[in-house]
Amino acid sequence: MLDSILASTLVPQEIILVNDGSTDASGDLAKEYAAKSGSIKYIEKEHAGVSAARNLGLEKATGDYIIFFDADDYIEPNMFELLFNAAQKKQDGSDLAGAICGYYTHKDDVITPYSPDFQESFVDSEALIRAMFTNDNVRGFLFTRLFRADLLKNTESIRFDENISMCEDLLFQTKLFSKKNVTFAVVNSPLYHYIQSSSSATGAKAFFGDGRFVYEPAFELIRKELKGSADFVDKSYQTILDNCMYSLLKAYNNGDKAAKNQIRQLQTLLRKIPIKKIDLHSLAYRYAPLLYSLKIK
Repeated sequence: MLDSILASTLVPQEIILVNDGSTDASGDLAKEYAAKSGSIKYIEKEHAGVSAARNLGLEKATGDYIIFFDADDYIEPNMFELLFNAAQKKQDGSDLAGAICGYYTHKDDVITPYSPDFQESFVDSEALIRAMFTNDNVRGFLFTRLFRADLLKNTESIRFDENISMCEDLLFQTKLFSKKNVTFAVVNSPLYHYIQSSSSATGAKAFFGDGRFVYEPAFELIRKELKGSADFVDKSYQTILDNCMYSLLKAYNNGDKAAKNQIRQLQTLLRKIPIKKIDLHSLAYRYAPLLYSLKIK
């Protein structure tokens, strides 16, 4: 990530690295980069999660624009240049809140491009909220958004919820865009490379913590923020449940019998949700997931 940023056609004047209590050599590596480049600021803190790290970076940022990146990804050389130039435009004589672009996913040696498919070259808050939940070309990722700094820093009530461990970026943007009627420029190109963990791993992820589905807290707050009026939020949540069940059944079928407890917990959650579109996997996930796992390779 750092090498790709420093090799950009437009290099940011300020790069903030937040070490959220790492226990490996990444802190030393970050210090080495900071020593070589005056644009890199290194901050070390006790581990408190990604939301706390982003809030600290947001607090310390001094630039005119802000973008959030993950440490294990990388960017196209012209990402900053294209986003910055797009953000300088005006829409109906008004300044823009920033710019958004597309991304690539890297999974199992397969690279898939996603580009925003809005009909116009600008997108407003309402359309962006809907797209985050319904459009795979947009989604709720932070790393494809260049934000005008004053939009984030002057809205004091809008911060990352440090009690949320999953979908904190989606919650953050829902809160921001539901309160601020703003417009972003759209760059119809994939410019960020999102490196996903390999699906070939046989172990099941932990989808439950303290007896709750890890995505549930964020979605509860999102529904409150949108006043429960958005059906697309519920559809997105059900898609997450289905995807997690598929992941668990695949792990179980590959020999991870410890996944069985999570499968039962997820089955209980799914049976509480009415099936709006009846198909084989929806029925199987609710009533015979372990039997259905034999069909999953």
